[in-house]
Amino acid sequence: MRVLEAGERSLELCGGTHVRALGDIGPMKIVSEGSIGSNIRRLEAIAGFGPIDRLRDEEATLARAAELVGVPSGELVQGIEKRLAENKELAAELRQLRQQLAAAGAGDLAAQAVDGIVVARHDGIDRDALRDLAFAVRDQPGIRAVILGGAPDGGGAALVAAVAKGAGLHAGELIADAVKHIKGGGGKGADFAVAGGKDVAGIDAALAAARGAAGL
Repeated sequence: MRVLEAGERSLELCGGTHVRALGDIGPMKIVSEGSIGSNIRRLEAIAGFGPIDRLRDEEATLARAAELVGVPSGELVQGIEKRLAENKELAAELRQLRQQLAAAGAGDLAAQAVDGIVVARHDGIDRDALRDLAFAVRDQPGIRAVILGGAPDGGGAALVAAVAKGAGLHAGELIADAVKHIKGGGGKGADFAVAGGKDVAGIDAALAAARGAAGL
């Protein structure tokens, strides 16, 4: 055991020191901190050439990130903020276009209604687009409920049910048995229900079950 002084304010009793003076340690950087017991914290640090190597790696990472964003390294934060704002705008435009596309096809699906209920398959669009299409069809005149099934772009199978107010129908109940055919789950809402599954081959059987649940 030995007593060490580090500057004017640090006087420590230490049994694990292997340097003659603080200058032998060189630059030091704390890399982690955490609890190892009640009221006990553990600090891990690198010293010597370690902090210098780490700084070089971090500078290289920042330079690469700035290159990808297309801005100088000193403007990386501003560049990221700009790209995030652009992505937000593009996402909003995409939602609007998706809703417009859904509205464009809603009339054709509504024309297939039997007793005010539409049950149809629609593949090749993502789950959000399938949901938007269901809402667009439900809002067509004379439609009481709509049940759509399909194989979304992201894979798997999806079922969506939307019920108009005052229709006397329950969206979740309309697809409760149908989800079994796609080996999925979910979909318990009264006005709107969505369910996903992994068995694409069972979509047609699921829609047939939904027709039965709707009394068609």
